[in-house]
Amino acid sequence: MRILADENFPRPIVESLRAEGHDVLWARTDLAGTSDTGLLDLAESEARIVLNADKTWVGHISIITEEGIQIVAARRR
Repeated sequence: MRILADENFPRPIVESLRAEGHDVLWARTDLAGTSDTGLLDLAESEARIVLNADKTWVGHISIITEEGIQIVAARRR
């Protein structure tokens, strides 16, 4: 699976996904300084699922399948 994890996504989950063989770009280390729009553009162009743990996204899950982007909002407790 091709995944783009936003910079605030937990490292242990990123590492676990990578260990399971998923192709994970992590904005914190692989795309530092890239704007949210830039990250979404990249996700669209590479057909990646976007993972974000930003508290402002909690409760707002958007799936845009026509463009090949899936955005998942998650809360770390």
